[in-house]
Amino acid sequence: MIYSFLFVTIAFILTRNFPLSMLTPISNICVLILSIIGFIHWFKNEDKFIGVLFLILTCFALYSVLVLGNEPIFVIRFYIILISLLCVHFIPFNSLKSLNIVLYLYVIQGLVVISLSLYLYLTWETSDYIPIRLWFQGNGFGDVYTYGNGFFRVQIKGNALIPFFAMISNHLYDLTKIKKYKRIEIFLLIATIFAGNFMFLIGSAFYYVCRFIMKTNYFNRVKGVKNICFLFLLVLFVPVAMNYAVNVIERKSAAGDQSSIGIRFDQADVLLTDMSNNVFTTLTGKGLGHTLKIVTPSRDYTGDIYFEVQTLYFLNQTGFVLLILYILALFYLYRRFMYFEYSGLIYLSYIGYAISNPYIFDTNHLVVIMTLCSINRIVKNKKSSKRSN
Repeated sequence: MIYSFLFVTIAFILTRNFPLSMLTPISNICVLILSIIGFIHWFKNEDKFIGVLFLILTCFALYSVLVLGNEPIFVIRFYIILISLLCVHFIPFNSLKSLNIVLYLYVIQGLVVISLSLYLYLTWETSDYIPIRLWFQGNGFGDVYTYGNGFFRVQIKGNALIPFFAMISNHLYDLTKIKKYKRIEIFLLIATIFAGNFMFLIGSAFYYVCRFIMKTNYFNRVKGVKNICFLFLLVLFVPVAMNYAVNVIERKSAAGDQSSIGIRFDQADVLLTDMSNNVFTTLTGKGLGHTLKIVTPSRDYTGDIYFEVQTLYFLNQTGFVLLILYILALFYLYRRFMYFEYSGLIYLSYIGYAISNPYIFDTNHLVVIMTLCSINRIVKNKKSSKRSN
């Protein structure tokens, strides 16, 4: 079906952004086609709340071009992604075969990440690897680096959904008991470690701890000595985790304004300050497609549409009122189209690690929504077939 073809094509291009970044326009076309298909299905459903939001976003896009004078190409770009994230909920996509293909695409991405990390470890010294790091950064492929311990973190384009699909594999194994999903899950978790993104680890840890508690109903079922032992181990684990987190933050902050955390703070300050000129821009934003004309000691942000804190960039464009309304719409659609056991936990874990990275309100987010909606339909069909039998 066309839904499956478009879904797999988008996932393929996302995972092959390194080294085939020239394929990105094809992905954008696929997103546009999915938006149109989703809009048609919304029209058949006649969901009035989402219809009102469509109208508001359309008027806001026109206001951004005609009144605020924002670049039309950028306005269209962000309008399409915001509309598409709503529309794809309505597409009746429920192909487990397509999900399997996408899982293997992310297995390949994980293999690339692990292979690159091992290659860098075996061939480059920590003191002279800067040329290859600059090559990755200069070509827009992402970043590879080490803190000097020989372990190379491979944070390249295409990694964004590796932890997400590890969680999906975990859930598919529970649904089907097919062992390949457990093997895929373990491999993707290993790839998550080699990717070296700290928030990936936090999001994954949050998912598995919460999953354990939810699945076992631990605190209600386990009493006495076992419960005390679990709490004791948890108390021991928290200081270790906190110490690791502090060490990571210190390393990421070591370069000051040029560090990972320093850049994020700088971007947050720039984006929030830019929209805080008056109460009106704080509430309604600077319009879709708005770009900055600001230079800081860390960076020249003139014309940028890509930020590590991408959520704040959307806030800068839409303001608090429209962004809150949009988030409420996403929650409404979640409750309607992908509310199944553990989906909320998977979605929340993804949001948790994506919100401090540029992996939200973009094509990755679209793949997440289509995946969760598809699994919801598969679960519903499975339950319906059981009842009919």
